[in-house]
Amino acid sequence: MTRRVVPPAIGLIVAFGLLIPGAAYAQGNGRPKSPKASTPTTSTASPSAPTSDVVDGSTSSFRQFGSWLDDASSSYKGDSYASLGVGYWRLAESSQVNAPMLGMGWGVSDRLQVSASVPFYHTTYAGTTSSGMDDLYFGAKYTLIDPTLTLSEFGLAVNPVVEVLSAGNPDGRVHFALPVNVELRRQPFRMYGSAGYFTRGSVFAGGALEWTGTRMIVTGSLTQSYSIKEDLMLDATGVGRQNVNVSGAVAMPVSDRMAAFVNVGRTLTPIQEGGTKLALSGGVSIRFSAVTATP
Repeated sequence: MTRRVVPPAIGLIVAFGLLIPGAAYAQGNGRPKSPKASTPTTSTASPSAPTSDVVDGSTSSFRQFGSWLDDASSSYKGDSYASLGVGYWRLAESSQVNAPMLGMGWGVSDRLQVSASVPFYHTTYAGTTSSGMDDLYFGAKYTLIDPTLTLSEFGLAVNPVVEVLSAGNPDGRVHFALPVNVELRRQPFRMYGSAGYFTRGSVFAGGALEWTGTRMIVTGSLTQSYSIKEDLMLDATGVGRQNVNVSGAVAMPVSDRMAAFVNVGRTLTPIQEGGTKLALSGGVSIRFSAVTATP
């Protein structure tokens, strides 16, 4: 098997460009959590997994939405990365800061990559604050068609994800997502997208267009999720079943093995139905190679 060799700085930019979608959407960009209260409280809504909350004895329902966006490329065998980031989400009556957001990944083979994200949240809602460990995501991406090994530069991958929701979810904490990723390269552009199913009760699809320059990568993306879980109260009040998000990201190298990124977006869903006014995240990623350079 032969793969294209690129200079370290450009290789870093490309590798980090692959990381941005998974990291950003694993952390989510939807409704922040409701705060813990002195009365019985169920806090199950996360940026990527809104559900039903009970706050001070009053119940409000939220649609089940989930989205995942990634490409069909995988790390080289033995390569790994670690990332550190922060995120901010603003809604109509609440806001959430995720800090730190920890990410990691490892190339098991030239076709299989495993990854994990561990964020911690700090939420403000109606003057009340709460904090804790947010939803965890563990993924394994297997590249069926490697875009670097085909004349068409087309790629295909499967990307099962384990979702561990934070404590208090009435439907259980462990759920799954089953995305399928596609990719097409036409330098200096790259297009990729994902579609699949969250066992919490939603289907999703999304796509991104990426441009690679000499010193940066710029990415624009659109994702949408459709709730398939019945909620008679929300159906009766006409709350929509669709959630649509747009975002833009920029990644730049700091050194041969470190890159920085910033991602900004918002939800096109009406704010009164749980749309996000602003989703902002940023951080750095360090890439580790299994190959040691010789003098």
